[in-house]
Amino acid sequence: MNLDLRTLTVSEFLDRTFSIYRHRFLLFVALMAPQAVLSLVAAMLWAWASVFLQPSGDFRLERLVGIVIGSVIGAIVFVLGHWVLYVLGVGATTAAVSDLHGRMRPEFGPSFGAAVRRMGPLLWLTFLMTVRIAGVFAAAAVFPGLLLGIAAGMGAFQPGAGGAALVVLVAGFTVLVLAMVVAFGFALFMGLRYALAIPAAVLEPIGGRDAIRRSIRLMRGFFGHAFLLMICGGFVGWAASMVLQMPFIVATLVVGPETRTGFWLNMAGTATGTAGQTMTAPIVAIGVVVLYFSARVRHEALDLQVMTQALAPVPVPGPGPAVGFAASPPPPPLPN
Repeated sequence: MNLDLRTLTVSEFLDRTFSIYRHRFLLFVALMAPQAVLSLVAAMLWAWASVFLQPSGDFRLERLVGIVIGSVIGAIVFVLGHWVLYVLGVGATTAAVSDLHGRMRPEFGPSFGAAVRRMGPLLWLTFLMTVRIAGVFAAAAVFPGLLLGIAAGMGAFQPGAGGAALVVLVAGFTVLVLAMVVAFGFALFMGLRYALAIPAAVLEPIGGRDAIRRSIRLMRGFFGHAFLLMICGGFVGWAASMVLQMPFIVATLVVGPETRTGFWLNMAGTATGTAGQTMTAPIVAIGVVVLYFSARVRHEALDLQVMTQALAPVPVPGPGPAVGFAASPPPPPLPN
C-alpha cells in the first residue's frame, strides 16, 4: 500500500481508512479481538445467570447477598480487564497503522509489544479523558438535582402534593433534560478534541496530559473528519451486529425466550453480535491514526520533515524503534 504523507480530504481520509482495514483485515481484527472475547464471556455469563439464578420458593437473604457481592466483584473485574485490553488493542492498532505509513510490514507481536511499552501512559490518558467527560455530566446534574431535592422536601412525590411542589418538580425534570442535552453536546465536542490523544501518546511518545494538549492542537480544522468517522464506524458496527444477530433474536422470540432452545439461540445471537462488533471495531481506531498523520502534515509539515530526514546520512545499523514513525522528528514544544 502506498500511504504517502499528505493532508487528506474527507473522501480521501475515509477511502484510506477503509482501504487499510480491507487489506489488513485479519491483523486488525486479531489486535482488537481480546477485549471482544472478554465481552463475549461476560455477556454469556450474564445470560446464564439471568436464567439459572432466578429466585425460587426457598429464596433466602444469604443467597441474595451472595449474588449481589458476586455481581459487584464480577463487574469490577470486567471493567478493569476490558479497560486494559481496550487500551492494548487500540495502542497496537496505532502501532500497526504507523508501520504501514513507514513502509514497514505490520505484525501482531511487534504491534502489541509497542502497546505494552506504552500501557502506563495510555491507561492514565484514558482515565483522564473519562474523568473529564464524566465530569461534564456530573456538573450538569447539580442544579437539576438541587431542584428535585427541594421538590422532594416539599412533598412533591407524596399523594396530594401542593401546586408549588409540583411546579418545582416539573421545573427540576425540565432543567435536567435540557442540562443532559447540553452536556451530551459538550461531551461530544470534548471527545472530538481528544480524538488524536492515543496516537500521540503511542507514537511521539508523551504523557497523558501532554497527549490531550497535543490532540487539541492537532484537531483544529479536522472536527468534520473525526465526526464523520465516528458516524460511519458506528453505523457499520451496528449494521454488522444486526445482520449477524437479528436471525437469532427472531428465532428466540418464535420459540420463546423461556425455553431451553430459546436460551441457546439467545447465546448464539450474543456470540454473533459480538463477532460483528469485533470485525468492525478496528475501523475507528485505524481512522484516528490516519487522521493523526494528516493533521501533522497540515500543522507541522511532517512530510517535509520525513523527506529531509531521508536525505540525511544513513546511520549505523542498530536497534530501532518498534513503531514505524516513533522516531520521526519531534513535534514543536507544547505551549505553557
